[in-house]
Amino acid sequence: MSKNCFVFVVCGSKEHIDTLHFSMTYLKRFSQQEILVLTDSSRNEIPIIHENIIDVQTPAAFNHHQASIYLKTGIFQFVPKGNLYCYLDTDIIAFSNEVDHIFTQYQSPISFAPDHCKMLSFSSYAVNCTCQEMFKEARDKFDLALDEVDPYRNSSDEKVKIYRRKLQSHYHKLRKNKLKAVITALRYFLAPKVFKLKDDIIFDKKQRVWKNVDEIVFMKDFNIRKVAKNCGLGWSTINHEPVFKSGISLWKDECFHLKELIKSKFDIEITVNDFQHWNGGVFLFDDQSFDFLQNWFDFTMEIFKDGNWKTRDQGTLIATVWKFQLQNHPTLNKKWNLIADYYNQELEWLEGVKIQLHEDEVYEPKLIHVYHHFQDTNWEFWNQLMENLKE
Repeated sequence: MSKNCFVFVVCGSKEHIDTLHFSMTYLKRFSQQEILVLTDSSRNEIPIIHENIIDVQTPAAFNHHQASIYLKTGIFQFVPKGNLYCYLDTDIIAFSNEVDHIFTQYQSPISFAPDHCKMLSFSSYAVNCTCQEMFKEARDKFDLALDEVDPYRNSSDEKVKIYRRKLQSHYHKLRKNKLKAVITALRYFLAPKVFKLKDDIIFDKKQRVWKNVDEIVFMKDFNIRKVAKNCGLGWSTINHEPVFKSGISLWKDECFHLKELIKSKFDIEITVNDFQHWNGGVFLFDDQSFDFLQNWFDFTMEIFKDGNWKTRDQGTLIATVWKFQLQNHPTLNKKWNLIADYYNQELEWLEGVKIQLHEDEVYEPKLIHVYHHFQDTNWEFWNQLMENLKE
């Protein structure tokens, strides 16, 4: 008789097994379904404390990271046939009594949730290119140039820091609302000597500085386009940001190398540069998923032997999606894999159990993916997550 099962994959270090034990505690609290753990026990630094373990011997030549990916992408080979499975990364934390409803979300041949970034942004994390170093060098150069024209930029004064953040947050919102941006621009041009962006954020047109109501200067005005040009960068008027000559934003870590490698390695053409690739942290599969998973596994084993690729599975997942022409296949709602990005400044707990990912994206999560800074008690989001789980 067919049943629904959650399945984790882990092997190797104590850190990853501890993470599994932590996450499994909450899944057991909220779920009524069977939970399997797929592992290679010969590699494990500590035992896995669980009753349903499938022990698989992985290739001896693989390191622990490769062995984990071998088990994950080859998962269909090792679990019993005839069931509907929900794979979970070990850093996925169940957050709701409704977690078992995820099995109703399955759409053949396979169901993943979207990642938190687009393919071009993920590219340099999937392949061995030098783009990350180039991005860092260009940003460092731009930062130094900004320091020279804005002496308040790195002030240690807390009031200065607070008002700079307020101003940056306000302009971030304006860039998302064209009508408000136009109205703000008109107000600025009509203001004679002093422009009030908000009651406590003021621009002195004569001195060319931003002040608060107490006359504390927190930012000097300067021609940012000129600063970008002096650093060898272009400028995007639409997005109001510095760009490389290719048109790629200085801040987005985007490159085309993954797309190019998928074409040269697998002869698969990806025609959408801003493709929203899938995140491998949560996915639903059954016997109908066999061909897709077999291809993902085969592609991944191929890149292990190719020094152009990093030891990841998402690049080969993108290639497999396009090979099977599933680029428009429905994805899971983000509440089933809500990715908590430490560097997402818009990530915020709202009233109740709602989480804001971005200003226009709010979810009541069922599974929360803490893919870095796991158990970091210096991160307010993590502390609030733990507080909500206690209730």
